[in-house]
Amino acid sequence: MSTKTKTAKPLFLTILQIFLGLALLSLSTHLALESSSYLEALNQSGLNQYHAFGLLVCLSFFSGVFLLAQHVLSQDGTSIDEHFKKALTY
Repeated sequence: MSTKTKTAKPLFLTILQIFLGLALLSLSTHLALESSSYLEALNQSGLNQYHAFGLLVCLSFFSGVFLLAQHVLSQDGTSIDEHFKKALTY
């Protein structure tokens, strides 16, 4: 049997990871909402020939979701189970 050893991440890295995830999600939301002005500027200069704007929005969205999901999934499973059991007993 193999046992997993968990190494604790410093608080700074955890906060940085959450902040970057939220920043990427807000960036993709802002780009999607203001897409008309960005697309107009990109199309005038010919920079959107490979749909770079759509790829940028998708990439920033999925990167933000991945960073937040990675933080949530890296939480200790036993502590989540303990909190869940406590919640069920109330």
